[in-house]
Amino acid sequence: MKPVKITTSIAALLIAAVPLAAEVSENFGLSLTTDTAYYPSSEHITGETHFSRIDGPYSGLEGRITLNADYRIPTPLGENWLLKDANLVLTGSFELSPVSVKPGISAAFTPLPFLVFSAGAQAGTGWNLAGLQGMALFDGSEYNDLTPFGNWFLKAYAQGTFQFDTGAIWPGDWTHFQILYTYQAYYEHLTGADDVWEWQCSKLKANGLSNYQCLVLAYQMPLVLSRAGILFELDGHYSADDFSRYGYSGYNGSFKEISISPMAQFSIGENHSITVLFGFGSRRAFETQYTDDESAVYQTYSGREWYFKRIALSYTYKF
Repeated sequence: MKPVKITTSIAALLIAAVPLAAEVSENFGLSLTTDTAYYPSSEHITGETHFSRIDGPYSGLEGRITLNADYRIPTPLGENWLLKDANLVLTGSFELSPVSVKPGISAAFTPLPFLVFSAGAQAGTGWNLAGLQGMALFDGSEYNDLTPFGNWFLKAYAQGTFQFDTGAIWPGDWTHFQILYTYQAYYEHLTGADDVWEWQCSKLKANGLSNYQCLVLAYQMPLVLSRAGILFELDGHYSADDFSRYGYSGYNGSFKEISISPMAQFSIGENHSITVLFGFGSRRAFETQYTDDESAVYQTYSGREWYFKRIALSYTYKF
């Protein structure tokens, strides 16, 4: 991992936290979210599946702000209690980090209280700031900056979410055991890329179709600590060909990264919420010693390496 890393990947974590708590007031909602994360350093170890210890206090930071505007359209499918609250939520977003800008649009349809289907698209561009690369292309030995607003990061996705709260069956302040599962298929593409690339300081990316899954098990309480639970995540490309087509056949391009994160959410009044996650993750281990992201694609995968990944913090203000 780079000594300094300022990116915007905490959004994936909040996919799990937000649907449980978000509400749209008077059919329109506006919110501003600030995401940050701190990464300690952990050594890369060769060999089969193993755990890597922390070997330094600092490896990187993440940061971004996102403005979201939601508009809810009631679409009742009948008078039955399961159908009468069906709705469509249209969302526009604008994300800004120190090295990138990325607007997006999405639509989410909730036909039943426990099902949400959504789809969306994002387009962004990045720049170099004090040596931090927002958007770059690998030339076989190093990552070279691309032209801001001349090249574009594109992402389109579709996902389904199942969410259930026992409070719907047993009403009460202390009866809310919650489960949420999301499956997302998404396609990421960097225009003009004929090799692996970098986006928001995260290297080792490739054009192709991927999937993201998350499972949240949580308990909601009528306290400032409003929710506590654990988040499980899985993310990776469907096909190893997305990397092997460039000659990186030993890299195992379809490897799925797994994260396990204890989660706490704090609610301060009706407008403020803070989510904290302590993330353990997994990454590729290789047969030979890992040196840097530039040479990793040439190495041969040998197993899964577990490590303490990050401490993530997200603050949301609802206007």
